[in-house]
Amino acid sequence: MQTGISLCMIVKDEARSLQRCLDAIQDVVDEIIVVDTGSTDETIHIARRYGAVVISAAWTGDFSAARNLSLAAATHPWILVLDADEVWMQTEHNLAEMKRLLTSSQDDVWGYWIQVTSLLGMSGEERVTDVVCRLFRNDPRIAFQGMIHEEVASSILSFAPWGVVDSGLEIIHYGYLEHVIVGKNKPERNMRLIRSALQESPDQPELLYAMAAEWFQQARYDEALKLLQPLLAKLTPECGYHSDLVLKTAYAWRERSRPERALAIVEEWRPVYADFPDLLELGAVLELDQGRDAAALDWLKQAKAAASTASRYTSVSGAGTYRSLTLEGMAHERLGCWQEAAKAYTAALALQPGSLSAWQRLLLLAAATGRPNAIASAAQRISLPPAAWQALIPA
Repeated sequence: MQTGISLCMIVKDEARSLQRCLDAIQDVVDEIIVVDTGSTDETIHIARRYGAVVISAAWTGDFSAARNLSLAAATHPWILVLDADEVWMQTEHNLAEMKRLLTSSQDDVWGYWIQVTSLLGMSGEERVTDVVCRLFRNDPRIAFQGMIHEEVASSILSFAPWGVVDSGLEIIHYGYLEHVIVGKNKPERNMRLIRSALQESPDQPELLYAMAAEWFQQARYDEALKLLQPLLAKLTPECGYHSDLVLKTAYAWRERSRPERALAIVEEWRPVYADFPDLLELGAVLELDQGRDAAALDWLKQAKAAASTASRYTSVSGAGTYRSLTLEGMAHERLGCWQEAAKAYTAALALQPGSLSAWQRLLLLAAATGRPNAIASAAQRISLPPAAWQALIPA
C-alpha cells in the first residue's frame, strides 16, 4: 500500500501565517507543493525554507485553476490540501488516524472528509465546524471545481458515488478571525470574484448561493433572501450545501421579523435534518420569539439528542450542548421553573465554563430569586472567567 503524501497549497502574501502552517505539517507529509500567485512579501522564501517546490503563476481570479496547478505537480499517491491560515492538529490521535487511513484504505475509497474548525470573533471564542474533502488520491480524474468556494469532492463522487468517507482528522482554520478578515478585505474580494463568475454563468446555483452567503455575512438579509428563496425552492438535499441553505433562509426571515415564516421552513425540513442540532435549536429560538416556551423545550430536547451528529454539518460551537442548555434555562425561566432553569445553566457551564450568556442568566436568576447559594454552588465547581465576575458584581 502506497502511503506517501503531497501537501498542495496556493498562497499569496501569507508570510504571517505560512510558517505556523508548515511547522505543524512538515513531519507528516513527504513533499510540499506551493503555487504562489504573486506574493510581494517573504512567502516564497519561507516556503523554500521548508523544502517546498514553489510554482509561480499569474492570478486569473479562478481558485480552482490555481489549486489544480498544485495537484498536477504532486508526485505522491495521496494529496493533502491546506491553506496558509490553517493548521494541522499536532495530536497523537491525528497522527495515528492519518497512518491508519492511508495504510488500511480500501480500493473504493478515493478521499476523506476532514473536519475544519474555524475560529470566530476576536480570539476564537466561538467556533464553526464543517467537513470538507481535503485528503484524496492523486488521480487525474480528481480536480477542483468552482472559481470561488472551490471543492474537489464533486469530481470524486462523479465516478465513485461512495468514494469519499469520514475520517477522524481535524484542521484548525484562523481565517475567520476578525483581524484576518479585515486585514485581507475578504468580503470585497469574494464579491468581486463571484460577480465576475456570474457574468459567465449567471444561473449557476453554486455561485448564486455563494453570493447569498456573502450578503448574509454582511447582514444584508433582504438581498440574501432574493437569492436564497428561489434556491431553496429549486435545490434538493443532494446538493452539498442544502442544510446550510435551509438554515440561512430561516435565519434571514427571522432577522426580517418574520418568525412564523422562518419556523415554517424549519418545520418543513425537520424530518430531513432531524440530526442537525443548529436547525433544531433555531426552531426553539423561533418558538421563544413567539412566546411558546413549552414548545421551545421540545425543540431543544431534539437538538440535544442530535449533538453528536453536529460534525456532519456546518455547525456553530455549542449547538446541541451548552448553547441549547442556555436556551433551555431561558425557557424554564419564562415558565417560572427557577430550579430547572438554574440546573440547565449550571449544566451549560459544566460544558463551557466561559459561556458569558449562561453565567449572566444564572447570576441574575440567583439574585432575582434570592438564592445566592446558587452562585456559590456553581462557582465552587467551575472557575469563573473575568467576564462572569463582571456580571457577578451587579448581581
